Amino acid sequence: MASEAGNIIRHGWLFMVANVVNRAAGLLLLPLYTKLLAPPEFGVYALVVVVSDLLAVMLMIGMSNAFTAVYFEHEEGRDRQRVVSTCLIALFAVSVSMLGLAYPAGLAGSWAMFGSGEHAPVMALALAGVALTTLFELALAYYRVRKRSGLCLLVSVAKVVALLGFNLLFLWGMGLGVEGIFLANGGSFAVLGLGLMVVILRENGAGFSWPVLKRVATLGLPYMPQSLLDIANNFVARWLLNILLSTAAVGIFAFGMRLAQILYMFLTASFLQIWSVSRLEAGRESDGTQADFVFHLFVTLLTAAALGMALTAPEILWLIASDAYAPVLPCMPLLVLAFVLHGVRMNPEVAILKARRVGVLPWISAASLAVGTALAVVLVWRWGVFGAALANLGREVFQLVLTEAVRRRLAEGDVPLNAARIGWILAPAAVAYAAGAYLFGDAVDPTFTAEKVLLTLAFLGVVLFGPGIGSAGRAVLVKMLPRLPRRAPSTP
Repeated sequence: MASEAGNIIRHGWLFMVANVVNRAAGLLLLPLYTKLLAPPEFGVYALVVVVSDLLAVMLMIGMSNAFTAVYFEHEEGRDRQRVVSTCLIALFAVSVSMLGLAYPAGLAGSWAMFGSGEHAPVMALALAGVALTTLFELALAYYRVRKRSGLCLLVSVAKVVALLGFNLLFLWGMGLGVEGIFLANGGSFAVLGLGLMVVILRENGAGFSWPVLKRVATLGLPYMPQSLLDIANNFVARWLLNILLSTAAVGIFAFGMRLAQILYMFLTASFLQIWSVSRLEAGRESDGTQADFVFHLFVTLLTAAALGMALTAPEILWLIASDAYAPVLPCMPLLVLAFVLHGVRMNPEVAILKARRVGVLPWISAASLAVGTALAVVLVWRWGVFGAALANLGREVFQLVLTEAVRRRLAEGDVPLNAARIGWILAPAAVAYAAGAYLFGDAVDPTFTAEKVLLTLAFLGVVLFGPGIGSAGRAVLVKMLPRLPRRAPSTP
């Protein structure tokens, strides 16, 4: 019975390890950034990186999701190989075009963002890095659809080594500041992305198909305006903080967002990789009970991680940053909750992709941009950095509700979200955080830290035996647990 759930979890945790390693460089480098860059410099980095990161997402979510869907539309063998080579060749051509446009686009972006061309080199390096990153990410998407988790892990380790090495050289060794960060990113992905492209083309051949490219573009292009709108959603609050307060306020807010984003990078992204592949591969032949159990287990683990991060935010700040970033602490519960809801939203988005109705996603993002901008204007003006965090949460709530409403109309055969069960997961977390905030405050103490961990584990126990997982989910979980060997009866 638990075969589908077991398959998702078995591959999911392997991909999670690879994804954790893949993203580890960003976590390991964060203390280096916060120690070497003052809040105003980190604010410049945050304003630039939100564009470059989300531009990469714009290209890769569309390409990766469309690649996965089209890959499973074809039979094993030469047809799937042609899908792989077509996507790689097309993305290489796009990357070359982006490299050629990097400096003029960076100059325009610097004027638009900072009112001068002072940061044009930084913007250009960031955009060039995106062009090279896309090749690397498509290579990982290829290994995921092939379920080659060992290669994913090996490639992810190579990425960490390259990024750490180049960042230490350019940022710490040569003192290049923000420019050094983006130069290190570009150098790392130039080596890895081009190398992986050659390896995969040698494995699959260099065939090219215009019909395949047209099909991939049809499914993938709607993600581009959606991601551009998401860039705007993520940029509005930072822009308002920069205008109304200072780049230091942007740096503080961006630091909190960067911490909270760890939930997405390590958990949500890992889950989505195997969840989308499994949902598209299964078609209509899946057991709804097992898929339902896996999803709610994911939400439980994501919420537990968010609770632990919110409770231990003072310890994290003490460990990796200076006291100048302390104003972010009241924002952390709002920021991590927003990323939990973002993880929940991936469920209806995958269902919309499965129904081949992705054209609605840009309209959802446009509506969310309007609501998020209105919230940010009011709340940032009133409460500064805390208002930005509150506006970010409000926009995420609206986008989740709207996406689920659209899914229920366009993907009627898919199991909808159960708001009551999600609530039974989030409510105990809210109670646990309130108790921790009352008992421990912002104090950094080893005893308090241990008690915060116990409080998070207590939350997990409550949810696993409560309505959030449900009796059917617990039955699936019991069937998946390893059975203890029975002892042979003793002979007299």
